[in-house]
Amino acid sequence: MSRTEPATAGPTPVPLPAPLRILGADEYDRAVTAARQAGRRDRVGSATAEDLASAALAAVGLFPPPPDDEELDAELCTALCVAWEVEAVDPESLGEWRQCGDEPGHEGGGHDDGEFSWDDGMPGTVPARPV
Repeated sequence: MSRTEPATAGPTPVPLPAPLRILGADEYDRAVTAARQAGRRDRVGSATAEDLASAALAAVGLFPPPPDDEELDAELCTALCVAWEVEAVDPESLGEWRQCGDEPGHEGGGHDDGEFSWDDGMPGTVPARPV
């Protein structure tokens, strides 16, 4: 997920168990901006700096905010889940937001993206927005 545009208020996720936390858009943007600025000194590209910042934050239990509606696949359910359980995901997936792979407006509160399954109300999830 790229955060090159100014932060906007997005969907509100179900909180994670303490001390883990999903950062607000402004917090995440400040961390990425700091990484980009530090990276420029050593000629590290912006995309690499953002990837490094995201990985470092996730490693200490601080995860990016959920993607905005414009970043989602419009053909799929808008329910989201962040990969936060270290034991359940590979290190490259830690902190990634997953979108439900079912049709928009599907029945029930269960969601699946082909790799992860989750229910509405679980920590680190955002329920589907109305169709």
